[in-house]
Amino acid sequence: MLITPLDKWICGKLGFSQLSSDELCRYRLGKLRENVCYARAQGKFYREKLRDFGDVVSFDDFEKLPFTMPEDVSQNPHDFLCVPLDDISRIVTLSTSGSTGKNKRLFFTSEDLELTIDFFHHGMSTFTAPGDRVMIFMPGQSAGGVCDLLVRGLGRLGANSFVYGAISDFGDARRAALDFCPTVLVGLPKQMNRLAEESMGDLCLKSVLLASDFISPSFVSAIEGAWSCKVFMHYGLTESGLGGAVSCAAHEGYHMREADLYFEIIDPVSGEVLPSGELGEIVFSTLTRKGMPLIRYRTGDISRIIAGRCACGSAIRRFDQIADRGVIKGWGG
Repeated sequence: MLITPLDKWICGKLGFSQLSSDELCRYRLGKLRENVCYARAQGKFYREKLRDFGDVVSFDDFEKLPFTMPEDVSQNPHDFLCVPLDDISRIVTLSTSGSTGKNKRLFFTSEDLELTIDFFHHGMSTFTAPGDRVMIFMPGQSAGGVCDLLVRGLGRLGANSFVYGAISDFGDARRAALDFCPTVLVGLPKQMNRLAEESMGDLCLKSVLLASDFISPSFVSAIEGAWSCKVFMHYGLTESGLGGAVSCAAHEGYHMREADLYFEIIDPVSGEVLPSGELGEIVFSTLTRKGMPLIRYRTGDISRIIAGRCACGSAIRRFDQIADRGVIKGWGG
């Protein structure tokens, strides 16, 4: 079984000859300390938020820092900026729930976008080869959006791509797929499940990437059965820079984007950091973002970190299957 290509990618980015848990741990701590110093020095929000906290010299120090909440970003988006607004290449506005909630605005520099393109390039190579034809059924077709960044990453891989967008007419989507003859599909779980029902046996696919926070195992089985392909899964949020974690050939969880993001699992009620294997809320911190770094951002998503090495051989940490976000509202562990 091939090791996840993220292993070699992260080795190259970090200058390691071989990845080990100890090396990754030292890298994470160093980047967390650097990121906290940067965010506090350059941004108004963290300068005020972390005023009473000392330097981060250990993970214990880091875990004492307060969480960043989605409403913090909604209420004070410009206070998170750590570069002049002229240096921002992409601004994303996300709708929030409720009639009175403010929309979240997220800022990315060209360097921040490049980090995502690089992740897509190497993450997609898990199940995509040069010459493959990739059809993308995702929203976000504008410049700097998820489809644009994915196409650019696939281009570096030597794959051909066609962005269809989110599906509103499944008959039209089926006809477009038959015309393009893809070998790889990328899309949202419910839409790919429905498309599989509409085009069972019509497409000759080798793999499908499902991109979402929650993916029903029944969808995976149905899609693999309909198209005789392998299903891979991706987890990410706009706040995390889109790319977050992706499954490998072993299909034993999602390997994290550890060069750029640090993930924790916490008890949603107490805020306590939980050990590997325990179910809790995903919290992430950016390690390399310059435009709008985030520290201990609460996602509301539920999962666990899988203990030990993956069967593919990689030391990169993994999430288990992401649970439905609704779990957090009636949390019982």
